[in-house]
Amino acid sequence: MDTSEEDRQLGELGYTQKLSRSVGGVSSFFLGFSVISATTAVFSGFGFGLSTAGPAFVWTFPLAVAVFFVWALIAADLVVKLPLAGYAYQWTSRLVSPNLGWFTGFAGAVGFISGFTGVAYVLSGYVGSLLGIEMSTSSQILTSMAVVLLCVLINVYGVRLATILNNIGVALELVVTLGATAFIAIVAFFVSNEHQGIGFLFSTGAAGDSSSPYVIVWLTASLGCIFGLLGVESAADVAEETKDARRTIPRTMFLALGVASAIEFFMYVVFLLVIKDPTTLSESASPISDLFAQQVSPWFSKFVIALALTNILVCVLASMLVATRLVYAMGRDNMLPGSHSLRRVSPTHKVPTTAVWVTGLVSLALLLSALASEQTFSYIVGTAALGFFGVYFLTTAGLLVANARKRIPQGPAGVFDLGRMRLPVYVLGMVVFGLVMSALLFLPDFRANAIVFAVTMGLAGLWWLVVLRGRIARAEAGPKYVLANVENHDPAAAPS
Repeated sequence: MDTSEEDRQLGELGYTQKLSRSVGGVSSFFLGFSVISATTAVFSGFGFGLSTAGPAFVWTFPLAVAVFFVWALIAADLVVKLPLAGYAYQWTSRLVSPNLGWFTGFAGAVGFISGFTGVAYVLSGYVGSLLGIEMSTSSQILTSMAVVLLCVLINVYGVRLATILNNIGVALELVVTLGATAFIAIVAFFVSNEHQGIGFLFSTGAAGDSSSPYVIVWLTASLGCIFGLLGVESAADVAEETKDARRTIPRTMFLALGVASAIEFFMYVVFLLVIKDPTTLSESASPISDLFAQQVSPWFSKFVIALALTNILVCVLASMLVATRLVYAMGRDNMLPGSHSLRRVSPTHKVPTTAVWVTGLVSLALLLSALASEQTFSYIVGTAALGFFGVYFLTTAGLLVANARKRIPQGPAGVFDLGRMRLPVYVLGMVVFGLVMSALLFLPDFRANAIVFAVTMGLAGLWWLVVLRGRIARAEAGPKYVLANVENHDPAAAPS
């Protein structure tokens, strides 16, 4: 589709094209893939799964893929109808109500910002491990802050630079991560001959002795695999910067999910089979690093970790990019405090500069909270999954209402469409997203995260009750405000 036609269609929704529509199919796929980040997922999820449910945790991974496939179906169906920055915020605001859109968008911002902040913190920990130094909390925070600031500067410069660097990082991930995983498998099976048999993948390890039924332990371990696929919908949030978004994004979304899932499962299986001492490794703080050190050498382990850091860095970069578009979209609709500034786009770089800086500053504030309490910080970043699944659940619930009211618009011919499968998919989504949300809210291991998330959403509720509800009722926020003000050409005249 010609970009001028996409600009015209954007205008029909109340916006003018201010962002740079420069993201092609490859960059769209790489963006979604890097937010999922197979390397980050496996490096952070492997130890949790192994220590929680033993090697058999790997068979929870297909369940995780199924959950996200349901969400990808829903998101792909919506992005062809409303290809707008802000993805689920826009979908729920326009198809149901801006009130629901507010809570959906806020939950998404919580998910992305706390998520990439946590990844930056993980990255700084690996830097210390790579350099062979034990980093203090303050040193790790300073390193994390430097990572966040670097990503802010790259994102401020423009989406083209961010996607180019992201593409390079993903290309390295595909080549190096897969290569290193295949290499350690060759060493274990054909050189040292020190590896586990296939039956090991079905063993429960020490988890079999748990006082809880193993099926509960096993399902708890599935959350580690679920965390590793968060953000599959990321490409939808940069729809206004994607060429031929209606056709491109559904393809790249499914491709990112498929490729990331295949790579993660391959890595999980290989890493389990090349374990020499299961008991020691399940207690390790850095099991992946130890695997490479035991099977090859400590130097090879450091080399792999060094390259993996680039993958983790682009995960932070891409996740921040997506988060800023959500903040920008909500500011553009006058939904946030300071919307007058958040909606501004740099005419030179075609980037929502203020939204980028504000997103970065929120992340830095979260990192500084670790100085007061590392435990509190871990609870804050632990809300990421709750934020994402809050979006999935609220969006799907809203879509059931919209579908009953026949408010789901028809997409153009020749693009992805759920058609008659829409209602069954929505019902299935409510079930699976509800189950995951329930686990994240009520399982003892995650209860503290749930409390932090509830308090955070409570603050969002307070803003809505005191200010935003009135704005929406007066058509001073949300889609009606946008259509009345035609992209806020006179933002000074509107309250913010």
